[in-house]
Amino acid sequence: MPFAHVETIAGVPVAFRAGTDAPGVAAGLFYAAGSRWEQENEHGAAHFVEHLLFKGTKKRSCKELSREVEGRGGDLNAYTSEEAMCLHGRVPAGHGSQLVSLLAEMALESIFPPEEVERERGVITEEIRMMEDQPAAVAGEALNSILWPNQAVGRPIAGTMQSVGSIPRQGLMDYWKRRVKSLRPVLVVAGGISEKEAKETAKKALGRVGKVAPLKPAKAKRVSAREVRVKAVAKPVQQVNLTVGTYAFGRTDPRRHALRIYSVILGEAMSSRLFQRLREEEGLVYSVSSGAHLQADDGAFYISAGLEPANTGKALGIIAEEMRELAKQGPGAAELKRAKDYAMGQFALGLEGTTQQMFWVGDALMTRGRVVEPAESLEKFKAVDAKAVQAVAKEIFQPGKICVAAAGPELTNEGLTTAAKPMGES
Repeated sequence: MPFAHVETIAGVPVAFRAGTDAPGVAAGLFYAAGSRWEQENEHGAAHFVEHLLFKGTKKRSCKELSREVEGRGGDLNAYTSEEAMCLHGRVPAGHGSQLVSLLAEMALESIFPPEEVERERGVITEEIRMMEDQPAAVAGEALNSILWPNQAVGRPIAGTMQSVGSIPRQGLMDYWKRRVKSLRPVLVVAGGISEKEAKETAKKALGRVGKVAPLKPAKAKRVSAREVRVKAVAKPVQQVNLTVGTYAFGRTDPRRHALRIYSVILGEAMSSRLFQRLREEEGLVYSVSSGAHLQADDGAFYISAGLEPANTGKALGIIAEEMRELAKQGPGAAELKRAKDYAMGQFALGLEGTTQQMFWVGDALMTRGRVVEPAESLEKFKAVDAKAVQAVAKEIFQPGKICVAAAGPELTNEGLTTAAKPMGES
């Protein structure tokens, strides 16, 4: 049995992962409407529009929309990324049809009440303020801005207080009409619903959706440099929140499985090299993490940690040592096996629930145009060898690709440049 069955209904790719014995139903309506498609004068529009899809339709008020789902014991949510906007929800089995119909209604029949637009403008402004009060988030945005400067992919998804304050209601409606209402989405339904019922519901709900095929966004543009680039953001807090980022590759690149294993070995788990060195041996950090953020055409690998300001240079030196060592020697056999077992175990656990299954299928259809069978991914993890990990390590650890950003007390670019010097040594 395939993980999910896909067919085209009303011109829309619809994926079903039916399991009539499941206690709930998860559904998601995915659009290629993320922030990468914004023009400079639309910065924050995608995220703003996502919020406004909850603020009333031709049939229901904002309150009635939430009650329609919550009154059945479910929940309704959405997210906006650089490459996607997704309306999604979860309800107990027996209510899947109503959920799918409501998601389509929100996507297609929202009315953007003027008073709600202005009220939500204030809500999003507070969301931006909240993020600016989180130094780790500030450091992450600073890193993005130097990895991908002067382009949509390097700007905060939520926008800035200035950009959100300047987008008129008509501009938001224009974005919605162009990138949501007229666009062909992907629908995924998973859990306690029969495929027959899901198909009938999809036919009714999707009969009026857009038919315009998603367009590719502007290609991400790297900065060509010979040295480490830095960005320091002074924040009146106690820790330095540090991020190291390097260019990687796109999310369909065959090296992505080796990159995940590299991340596990370097800094993703408690047994990783960086956790053991920075926390267990040196006591410099409470936590350290690593991971990759891959998009359609390019991506980045990152390392994050929080630490005392005086230890910034020492921590960056250790990070550079471990990255350099993996690039020169690659992992040992036992270390590689542990990392592969961890990655495969986490992957399997991540597909336990209907919501996680729905997101997996939706992401695969959006990025690859097909459902990727979990067994296929597991086999690719199994096939990763030490040479593949070392090759990725060499690709990642190149001084001209490395950026360092930090948010913390009394930080300056000059000071961070000095602390980051080990990252530029071959």
